[in-house]
Amino acid sequence: MKQRSQWILLMATSSVSFMSTLDASIVNIAIPHISRELNVPMNEAEWVVSVYLVLICVLLIFFGRLSDQIGRIPVFQVGTLVFITGSLFCGLSTNLPLLLGARALQALGSSMVMATNFGIITQIFPSNQHGRALGLNSSVVQVGNIAGPGLGGLILSVVSWHWIFFINVPIGIIAFLFGHRIFPHQQIHFDKIVIDWPGYATFATMISAFFIAIYWGQAVSFHSAGVLSLFSLAIAMLAAFIFIERRVQQPLIQLKIFANRGFSIGIISAMLVYMTGFFNNVIMPFYLQETLMLSSATAGLILMAVPLLNIFSAPAGGVISDHIGAERVSFFALFLFLIPELIFIFVQPTWSLAWLVFGLAFFGIANGAFQNNPMIMGNAGPEFQGIAGSIAALGRNLGMAIGLSLATSLLYSGISQRAGHHMTAYPHGHASWFVYGMHFSYLFALGLIVIAIGLLGWLLWSRKKASSLHS
Repeated sequence: MKQRSQWILLMATSSVSFMSTLDASIVNIAIPHISRELNVPMNEAEWVVSVYLVLICVLLIFFGRLSDQIGRIPVFQVGTLVFITGSLFCGLSTNLPLLLGARALQALGSSMVMATNFGIITQIFPSNQHGRALGLNSSVVQVGNIAGPGLGGLILSVVSWHWIFFINVPIGIIAFLFGHRIFPHQQIHFDKIVIDWPGYATFATMISAFFIAIYWGQAVSFHSAGVLSLFSLAIAMLAAFIFIERRVQQPLIQLKIFANRGFSIGIISAMLVYMTGFFNNVIMPFYLQETLMLSSATAGLILMAVPLLNIFSAPAGGVISDHIGAERVSFFALFLFLIPELIFIFVQPTWSLAWLVFGLAFFGIANGAFQNNPMIMGNAGPEFQGIAGSIAALGRNLGMAIGLSLATSLLYSGISQRAGHHMTAYPHGHASWFVYGMHFSYLFALGLIVIAIGLLGWLLWSRKKASSLHS
C-alpha cells in the first residue's frame, strides 16, 4: 500500500475512533440538560453514560474474535455505519427509553470500531512505523476521551444537547466513504466463523454483574446483600471464564497473551491512566460550573486545555517511543501526571484560574506522552494483533467505566463525610463540602498514578536486570 494511502486510512480509522471515544465522555457535561429536558431524575439520566460504556465492555472481545476470522476491515466499516445510525437516533430521541436504546445501538457500532482499529493500523503500517502510527492514533483517541467535557460545554453554549450526537453523522459518513474507497476489499467467509459461546456467555455475565453491582451499590449501599451477591457472581464468572478458555480448542481469548509481562502491565497501566482521566470528566464540570459559577462556554474553554496540549505531546511521544521504547516514554510521562494531580488536590476557589488551566494543560501533556497503544501492541506477537487490539480497547473502556464509578463514589463519599449524612447530589449552598469531596477524590487519583509508576518501573528494572544477566 502506498505511504499516502496509509496515512489517509490512519486518519479515517482514527476519526471514527475519536467519535466513539468522545461519546463516552462528552455526555457527562450534558446530563443536567438531558435531565431537565426529558424530565427525569439526574441518577436516571446518568444511565445514558453508563449504558454506553458497559455495553462496549461486554461486546468488544466478541467483535475482536469475529474480526480475526472474517477480517477487521469489514467489521470496522459496518461498525462505522451502525455508530452513525445510533448517533442519529440519539439526536432524534425525545424520551429516556428511546435515548437509551439509541445509545445501545451506538455502543454496538463503537465496540466494532474499537475492536478492530489497532489491528488495522498494525496491518497497514510496517513495524518500524508502528510507534508513530499508533502514537498518532493514540493522540486522537485520547483527545476523544478527554475533550468530551470541554467540547460538550462549547456545543451546549450554542445549541441543544441533541447536537452532541448529530455532529457525529457527517464526520462518520466522510470517514466511511474514505475507507470504502481506499481500504483493500476482501471476501468474507461466514462459514469459517467459530465462536466460543460458553466463554463469551461467562464473560458477558461477569462484566454485567460487576457494573450492575457498582451502580446499584452507589444508589443503596455496597454492604447490601444484593450488591454483594452480584460481586460474588462476577468473581464466579471470572473463574468459570478462565476455566473454559484454558480448555476449549478455539478460545475467545488466548490467555497465554497475558504471559507477556509487558503486555499485561501495559493493559493495567493504561486502565489506571484512563481511570484517572475520568476523574476530570466527572468532577471538573461540576467544580467549574457549580462551585466557580462559570458559564458552559467558559468551562468548556478551560477544559479544552487538556486535549489541545495532548494533540502536540502524543505524536512527539510516539516518535520518541520508536527510538527508546514505549515503556520508557510512558514511565517518564507518568511522573508528569503528579503535577496536575497535586494541584487538583490542593486547589481552592480563591486561587487564580491560571492554576487550574496550568494543571489541566499539564495533564494533557502527560496524557499524550503516555504511549499506551504502542506499549500494548508492541508487546503482542504478530499472531495476537487482532485480539490484542480488542483487549487494549477493553482495558481503555473498563478504565473509563470504573473511573466514572470510582470518581462519583469517592466524590459523594467525601461530600457525605463533610455533610455528616449521605448525599448523592451537588451540595448547593455548601461549596466547601464539594471542594472537600473533590480533594478526597483526587487523592485517590494520585494513588492510581503512583501504582502505575510502580508497575512500569518494576517492568523496566526487571528487563534491565535480565539483559545484564544475558550479556
